[in-house]
Amino acid sequence: MADYRYRFTILGRYPARLKENETALTVNVLAGMGEHLTYAGTLTMTESEWTHFVEALQLSLGERVEIDDHHLH
Repeated sequence: MADYRYRFTILGRYPARLKENETALTVNVLAGMGEHLTYAGTLTMTESEWTHFVEALQLSLGERVEIDDHHLH
């Protein structure tokens, strides 16, 4: 199996307009091997969907998943 790695960069968080809806976030996805990563798409999902998605990826791919969340710094 190829040693693909993935970098997710959180572009922004968007509060829900309706009280019963969750905050959403948009994420850029880069994928590739070694240092050669290319744009693979953009995802938008709720915070809880994101958390479950990342946990599943990290369980299967370990350190080959990188998360850049500049909004936390």
